[in-house]
Amino acid sequence: MTLSAQALLTDIYDAWRAQDLDLLATYLPDDFSHFMNIPPEMHPLGWVRHGKAAALERLGKLFEQFENEHLETGPIVLNTNSATVEVQKRCRHRVSGEVLDMTKTDLWTLEDGWPVKLFEHYDLDRFRAFMQSVPNP
Repeated sequence: MTLSAQALLTDIYDAWRAQDLDLLATYLPDDFSHFMNIPPEMHPLGWVRHGKAAALERLGKLFEQFENEHLETGPIVLNTNSATVEVQKRCRHRVSGEVLDMTKTDLWTLEDGWPVKLFEHYDLDRFRAFMQSVPNP
């Protein structure tokens, strides 16, 4: 059975919410690209990672630093080769206990209904203020 892009992205967010990298890996192609609009000088894991392995390595390091307390997706807005999702996110910095509560926008590029690129767009002012309140990674 083939998953629709809607169902596929829903499953991806369920895996992300659970911080389950093995499950997440099953939905991403080897040439997957993951971009975060966070400059590396703001957080060393920011910017772009090319390849599924590099993207999952980064997510694993982020999951080590931050615990998802809440991750709620808005409607998945699908176009022919893309999808947009607004994500309400609350995570706790594991070392300091500080909480980051914010909304991000995820822009997906799809090929034949499968994700090949993800651009995560964060509120940089809010993220910068948060990173200044926690120990450097």
